[in-house]
Parts: sequence; C-alpha cells; structure tokens
Amino acid sequence: MPGRNLAYSISLPWSERYIEAVSLVPAQRNFGLLSDEFVSSFHGDADPLKVFRSHLVNARASDPLSQVLYLDAKTYLPGDILAKVDRMSMAVSLEARVPMLDHVFLEWVTALAPQWKMGRRGQKYILTKLAERVGVPGEALHRPKQGFALPLVHWMRHELKELVLTLLLEPRTLQRGYFNEPGVRRLLDAFFRGQSNDYHEIWRLMMFELWQRNFLEQIKMNDSDLQPNCAAGLPEKVG
Repeated sequence: MPGRNLAYSISLPWSERYIEAVSLVPAQRNFGLLSDEFVSSFHGDADPLKVFRSHLVNARASDPLSQVLYLDAKTYLPGDILAKVDRMSMAVSLEARVPMLDHVFLEWVTALAPQWKMGRRGQKYILTKLAERVGVPGEALHRPKQGFALPLVHWMRHELKELVLTLLLEPRTLQRGYFNEPGVRRLLDAFFRGQSNDYHEIWRLMMFELWQRNFLEQIKMNDSDLQPNCAAGLPEKVG
C-alpha cells in the first residue's frame, strides 16, 4: 500500500501531493471508507479540498514553500496546533503565549527567502543558525527530531482493539450513512493483520463517530426536550 500511494503521489503536481498528504484522499481511494451517497454530497462547489487549493492559489508568494506555509497558517495552525495548545493549557489554568505569532515578527519572517526557512539539514534554518551563534551545542541542535506521539498503533492493536471494532462496526455507526462498511472492514483487517499502519485513518473515523455521539446526538436530544407538548394542551374530545 505505501508503495502504491507513493507511485500515485509522485505523478501529481506538487500542490496536489501536499493536499493528499494532509487529507483522507489516499484512504478513500484505497479502501473506499466513505459511502457513495456521502461523497456525492460534497462534490463540486462543496468539495472540502477546494478550500486547501484556494489558499495555495491566493497565497501572495512565488515559491512553493511559502505557499504551503500560508496554507498551514490558514488551516493546520489554527485548526490543530493552536487549538490543542489552548485546550491543554486552559485545562490546567495556564495562560499560554505564542510570541513567534506576533504579527510584526510573522510578517518579517514571511518575507524571507525560502533558503532562510529550510536548509539542507531540514527546517528552521534561521533559528538553527541563531542558536549556533549564541553557543547551543551542535549535538543538541542537530539530533533527530523527537515528537510527543502516542503509541496509537500498539494501543489500537491491543488495549483499544475491542473499542475500535465496536465503535466503527456497530449498527449505530454504520446506519448514519457516512461510512462504507466493506471499506472500513478492509481497512481494519489490513491494520490488524499488520499489512498496513493506517492508524491515522482509523483514528479519524473514531473521532468523527465520537463527535457524532457526544455532540450532535446530545444537541438533538436537547432540542427534542425543548419541543412543546402540543397534545397536552388540547381539550378532551367531547361526546
């Protein structure tokens, strides 16, 4: 599967390759995770990927790197990174600040040439050069990047396996009409057999279904509770 995705991806223009990397498009193409009815509902003008393409087109930049950074600033940054920082800091009553997003500083950085943003050793080139100048040791600057990723692959194949199967395959989920059951089963079967590590796709489907249950269903229940009981106010039938 990864090889097939790569072979298809390299045939696309660079902008479409990037959009594929941050969307469910490859999973939909490989497994058909979403139902035909649901997919047809957002074709044309409602295509969600149209938003990504419009940001790339509207970016006032001449090089691909700056265009992608503009896209991230409009989508990934406010919709993911900053949202997580805000929620986690507020959960412990911590006021977090992001000084590198000061608009004056950001406007200056945006105008820099691409080689100052990404060098031969990777990202954050200008910050790395500044750190070298103030004496940060090279073994700290150039060591491999370490993130804070959760062991989702292990959890899903062991501790969370029953939850994954129950949440994604029970009738309550499938009857909504969003997911294509054969496609979801193929995805899960390949994952649990160790033939793929498409845990991101599984996680997204799980979060979507939990969102349905924890928010949309609750809203519908609350709305129904607020509906007036018209029958209670009708007079009894006479005679």
